[in-house]
This record gives sequence, structure tokens and C-alpha cells, in this order.
Amino acid sequence: MRYTRFEALTIGVGGVAILATVGFYLQPQLDWVELVGQFALLGVLVSAVHWGRKGGLVGALVATVLYVALRLPDITATGLGTDILELIVIRASAYGLIGVIGGEICGRIKYFFARVEDSLSIDESARVYNQRFVAQLLSNSLATANRYGTLFSIVVVELSPALTSGLRASKTVSLVRAVADYIRNDVRLIDDVGRLDDGRFVIVLPHTPKAGANVAGDRVCAGLRDTLGAKDESVSVRALCSSEDAEAIQALTDSLLPKAPAADSPLADPLTAPISL
Repeated sequence: MRYTRFEALTIGVGGVAILATVGFYLQPQLDWVELVGQFALLGVLVSAVHWGRKGGLVGALVATVLYVALRLPDITATGLGTDILELIVIRASAYGLIGVIGGEICGRIKYFFARVEDSLSIDESARVYNQRFVAQLLSNSLATANRYGTLFSIVVVELSPALTSGLRASKTVSLVRAVADYIRNDVRLIDDVGRLDDGRFVIVLPHTPKAGANVAGDRVCAGLRDTLGAKDESVSVRALCSSEDAEAIQALTDSLLPKAPAADSPLADPLTAPISL
């Protein structure tokens, strides 16, 4: 099963469950505030399933603010009584449960499905996209930028070898995973994060100018230094933009792509190349 199917199934089942409770708010008389609040729960569910924990959090906050705004006339008329406060707390808790916790679960499931669908696209240590996927993503992004004039930027994050020197393999994996988790949680929902074979991380930022990439890179750099307790020179970043640094991005992409066999290699000649059955 692909994640898109899981996403549709989850939203469908959740939507049916939410709609099944609508009749409760129609009896004995219409409570339109609770009715809207219930439909807002569906919006939170969609945000969590489609965009993960960050999207679910945004959806939960928007739904909570909307519900409180709808309750303002009642609060103004009768004050913030126990009954109204209880309703607000219940709604906010439901939104937070579905948005944050549900979004976190769905985010992990999404990466699991990605591994199942194409195990070659995920870095086992970092649990983000690997060099193969990053190379293809950069190649596609450059082609789109050249054809349609779209804008994108990348941020290359490099860690000093001193951070992992002397560490056991398990400790190194834990450090790499902590770095990957921090970067993934710090960037936007539409951004992609990958790890290269040489240990560098690449963040792909669609529709982002170089100034924005510099801001994102500096934020990630400072956050990683604090998280790892590392010195300033132990974490460095470099921002590149398709409008200004297309050649540098192309050079990086070329260095990540698999090298073609040499002209004098037997693999380069289909007549002499070994055949796998």
C-alpha cells in the first residue's frame, strides 16, 4: 500500500466518524458552534495526515482560535463560565491530540511507507532521503527551473569529523539521527532533507530566494550547535540558489550521480558487457 492510499483511507474513515456525530449537535436544537467545531476537527485531521506533526499543529491552533472566536458572543454575554471553559478545553485537547500526536504518528508512517515503497531512497542511519534521492531531486529541480523559471535554493550542512571521531558505531548513528531529526523538524513542511554519502546534509527549499536560504541555514546551524554542544567551527552551512548559483548546484548534482563506465571498460560496450539472468 502506498502512503497516498493510506492517507486517503485514514481521512475517509476519520471523516465518516466525524460526520457520524453531526446528528448529535442537531438534537434537540441546532448548536451551530459545536457543529462548526466538529467540522474543524476534520480540517485538523487532514492537516495532520497530509503534512505531519507541523501541519497538524498549525491546523490545531487555527481550529482552536476559530472555536474560541465562535464562543466569544457567549463569553461576552455570560462570562467565561465553567461550562464554556470546559467545552473550550475539550475542543482544544481534541484538536491537539489529532493534530500533534496524530501528525507525529502519520509522519513516521510516511517515512515507513517510503522505505517499503523504495528502500533505496532512505538513508538507514539518518532516516531521511539518501544521496540517490537527493541527486534525482536536484536534477529534476534544475530541469524545472531551467524550463519554467521557477526558483529554489539548497542549504548544505557539514559536520566536522571531530564530532564523530572516537565514537562507537551506535553512538555515531544516534548523533547522525539526532542531527537529521533536528533539521527535519526545523525546516518547512514543503522542504526536503537528505544525507549524502560523505556525511553532509542537504536541505532543498522550493520557491525560496538565496536570502531566505541564508536565514534558514543560519538558524539550522545555530540550532545544531546548541543541540550537539559543538563549537562554532564544528557545524557549517552553505546556501545556493538556482537563480545565482545554478552552475554550483549542477556541479554538486553531477558529483552525486552514479559515474558512467569508462569508454574502455567492458561495461561500456553492450556487446561485451556481462549479461545477468
